[in-house]
Amino acid sequence: RARESDVGYGYDETRSGGDLRLGKELGEFDRADLVYTLEGVDISDVADNASSDLKMEEGANTISSLGLKFAHDTRNNLYNPSEGFFSLATADYAGGFLGGDKNFLRYTLGGSTFFSPLKQNVLEFRLKTGAIDDFNNSGVPIYERFFAGGANTIRGYKERRVGPRDPNTDDPIGGKSMLLATVEYTVPIVKVLKAAAFFDTGNVWPTVGELGGGDFKSGAGLGARVKTPLGPVRLDYGFPLDSVKGEEKKGRFHFSMSRGF
Repeated sequence: RARESDVGYGYDETRSGGDLRLGKELGEFDRADLVYTLEGVDISDVADNASSDLKMEEGANTISSLGLKFAHDTRNNLYNPSEGFFSLATADYAGGFLGGDKNFLRYTLGGSTFFSPLKQNVLEFRLKTGAIDDFNNSGVPIYERFFAGGANTIRGYKERRVGPRDPNTDDPIGGKSMLLATVEYTVPIVKVLKAAAFFDTGNVWPTVGELGGGDFKSGAGLGARVKTPLGPVRLDYGFPLDSVKGEEKKGRFHFSMSRGF
């Protein structure tokens, strides 16, 4: 990723690497995966007046991590669900006996539940939380922290603009804990088009202990879901319901690709 303030990156980021996966079905609705990842991350083009928190990330580092994932899925359709529940819990251990330059533990838990109150109309409730912290005093690298704001988290706000900022440059620096919630209602218009109404809320906090400690930022709006030959496309217009320091409180469009229609 190139340095670009509009999408919340106050630096250039280059990643390369790969992973090995071992998975097993635990029943009709459950699955477990063990994933080893080795990745090189290079951070450059950090502003001269950036805080030490950001400058210390400049340069190349290797992340060696082992992750465990548990999924529970009772959705009636993988790509176009109208009923059912999906949840995913993950735990990642990086560094330590695995080597690498950074040592941290990360946990996430998320779930979505789907209802169809009227024929072909779908109501979705979505919740996700996470926490990450370092050990052996390595620090949590900025590129592994949590960020919020934008098309896939809290619509109505600029990308990554909800949460902790660099005190000197005002660039997002992410946090060690996050909590996000979404309610979305979709209605079919024609075969390849759906209308959506949504409400997003949540935040990112500097420490694990502050998780859920108030100051939630919320956004609401309307959108369209379009089925294209390249895959489903989401176009949303969100309006921020709360103020964020340094950001103009106005609506904005969000464009993204989606796995499901």
